[in-house]
Amino acid sequence: MMDTEKRLALRRKWRSKIIFEDEFGEGIIYLYSKDISLGGLFLEEPPPLSLGAQLFLSFVLPGKKRPIKITGQVVRLVEHEEKGALCKGAGIRFVDLDTKTFQQLAAFLQH
Repeated sequence: MMDTEKRLALRRKWRSKIIFEDEFGEGIIYLYSKDISLGGLFLEEPPPLSLGAQLFLSFVLPGKKRPIKITGQVVRLVEHEEKGALCKGAGIRFVDLDTKTFQQLAAFLQH
């Protein structure tokens, strides 16, 4: 049987600076995304996170001036070896997107 990932939404490769605080509002951290969809994004090399943790994300889409602020939840933690180095990542699911944010993301993903 073939092992395939099932996605609820189409992903787009997108490397951008992501700013977030943890669920307690402690410390701002700058990381980079690998890809994004209407359902969430994937963070490259995140700090130690736990599954289920809520994060408060902020990022600017291309062509926009104001950052989008979104609540996310850690739904997947990944470790793999790439070119002899250990690489880590985290899948973040967006929580409670408002209509305006949803429309901005949808427009970005279509282009």
